[in-house]
Amino acid sequence: MAPENEPAAFATIEVPQIRRGPWGLLKIMAALGAIAGAVWAWQAGYRPPLLAASSKTPLEWVEVDRGDVDVYVVENGSIESANKRTVRCEVEALIGLIGGTQQQGTTAGKSQTTGSSSAQGTSGSSGQSGTSGPSGSGSGTDTSTTAKSKSKTAKKKTGSSSSGSSKGGATSGSSSSSSSSSSSSSSSSGSSGSSGSSSVGSSSGGMGGSGGSSSSGTGSTAGSKPVLRSFTYEVLPYVPLRPATAKPATDTANKQKQAQQAQQQSGRGSRGRGRGASMLDEEKPGSTRIVWILPDGSRVKAGDLVAVLDSSALEDEEKAQQIRFLQAKSYVEQARAIEQVNEITLREYRDGIYPQDVQLVRHYIHTCQVEKERAERTLEWSRDLLKKGFRTPYQVKGDELALQQATIALSEAQGMLQRLTKYTGPKIIKALQANVEAIKADKLMQEKTFSLEDQRLKRIQKNINNCKVKAPNEGIVVYANDTNPWGMVMAQIDQGVTLRQDQPIFNLPDPQHMRVRARINESKVAMVRTGQPAIIVIDAFPDKPLKGTVAEITGISVPIRGSDVRVYYANVDITQGFDELRPGLSAEIMIEVETRHDVTRVPVEAIRWVGERSYVAVSDRARDQDGLQPWHWQEIEIGLSDPDHAEVLKGLKPGDRVVARPGNLPAPAPESLKDAALAVVGSP
Repeated sequence: MAPENEPAAFATIEVPQIRRGPWGLLKIMAALGAIAGAVWAWQAGYRPPLLAASSKTPLEWVEVDRGDVDVYVVENGSIESANKRTVRCEVEALIGLIGGTQQQGTTAGKSQTTGSSSAQGTSGSSGQSGTSGPSGSGSGTDTSTTAKSKSKTAKKKTGSSSSGSSKGGATSGSSSSSSSSSSSSSSSSGSSGSSGSSSVGSSSGGMGGSGGSSSSGTGSTAGSKPVLRSFTYEVLPYVPLRPATAKPATDTANKQKQAQQAQQQSGRGSRGRGRGASMLDEEKPGSTRIVWILPDGSRVKAGDLVAVLDSSALEDEEKAQQIRFLQAKSYVEQARAIEQVNEITLREYRDGIYPQDVQLVRHYIHTCQVEKERAERTLEWSRDLLKKGFRTPYQVKGDELALQQATIALSEAQGMLQRLTKYTGPKIIKALQANVEAIKADKLMQEKTFSLEDQRLKRIQKNINNCKVKAPNEGIVVYANDTNPWGMVMAQIDQGVTLRQDQPIFNLPDPQHMRVRARINESKVAMVRTGQPAIIVIDAFPDKPLKGTVAEITGISVPIRGSDVRVYYANVDITQGFDELRPGLSAEIMIEVETRHDVTRVPVEAIRWVGERSYVAVSDRARDQDGLQPWHWQEIEIGLSDPDHAEVLKGLKPGDRVVARPGNLPAPAPESLKDAALAVVGSP
């Protein structure tokens, strides 16, 4: 025995290796092939006699008949209104003023006189002083074309030291308060007791008046220079009618601003109205609040009051607009009156004053010619008497000066006529016509302004009426809450919520006119067409199937979230609904794609498919009498098929009996399955 401290010696054991021959691998492959063949045979319908005998069950037979084969596309959808009326907020945004009320006015109280006035009185129509606009707006001048006559007194001294003539300004008009006086200068022959013919006074002015008659009302006397109103006629330019002041903002904007500030101070927020409601709390121009609204889901009739919006700001604006409306109306009436006055003024000068002044000048020219001829005869007579010693040289010199004065007066009168006919008269007529045209343009502007103010007033009144929201038709009130794609309410309709212009308030679907918005898979959309009939089964009312018709199919597909499948939407109108229908109910629709009437058909369960061939197990009474299996496989040609029946085009006739469910029967004969086996195995 070896000592304990010495290591023991171990002998190495060699493990012999098992060597397998080539037959082992072949055996494994043969076993796998046998298992695969058994599986294929089982799937093909082969059964061992022992198993076939143990699984033998009584056969169930069905008879081939004639009937209809209907092909349906079955999809799901939801109920919605076919004639849904969306009622929106129709309160418009009215900001700022419209029309002439925005113009800055002129100084109130400015007046103009219409017509012509002489130095002492007026012959035309008197002017109109400016009046303030309606409601104490301090409007500018309401005046017409004006013309003023300035008083002019012409004083002229004669060249004779012993004689002088004074001419007063003769007035033209009924209101004249002054009179003209003329004094004639008489020539003294140096001898006392001279005859009237010898003391010939030379008048410096000539005859005056209208038509040579002092009773014509012109106030001019013989030998005086006529006073022409045309030379003192002044036409002031027309000043358009404008309001005195204009407010920079409307009462509505101020009230909305005050409401917004009050809301911010109150901190109303979105309490009790869901997330996102605070976005509607900020009231802006053109927005209003819901004062009262019917509960969601209420049934209403056409004309029933559904909601009441806040109209207090609009009512205040209507009162202010009424004032602007009346003011604009008064401007139109005033412009029309001024136009009539200035047209009369134009006719008065063109057809009255101007022809009269021309006649006065011509009469004055004639008078001057007469005076000149008389002065010439007087001078000739004086010279003859001077030769005879009956007149002094100084008297002859005086007669020569009288002739010169008459010649100057005639030249001056002819210049007056030329000035009047070529310059002064046409200028005044043009100025009056320009004023008339300016008044017409201003009247047109005032009429347009009045039209705008009228339209604005009607719009405000329409907005006030729109604050009472009524049902346009019969239906169910459904709040138009704004939701995001995840179903979260972003803007909720409720009492006290602020609405903007054109924002939907509620929908009004009619239960009697509903439709189904169905989702059609892209693989089936080619079979669906408009006008196809459909059967609708609502999940909430499965015992009340409805009939419908495909109305339209969308042309663009929509992807399903989280999938590569795309769907199309089809609207299926319900032929006749009932009062319990509500939008949003789930429904199943069966769209009838195609129908074959009175054709040979077999139940779909009785058909056994092998590859692309269809077979049925047909009853064989002769084989049954011989003790063999009472059926045989018969290949058939299938036409149209629905979930229950398939149309038989070839291979069966009405009255034949086939096995109802041939799935457990042995497969058709191998010669009939040759092509199918090749297709399954994949080898020739």
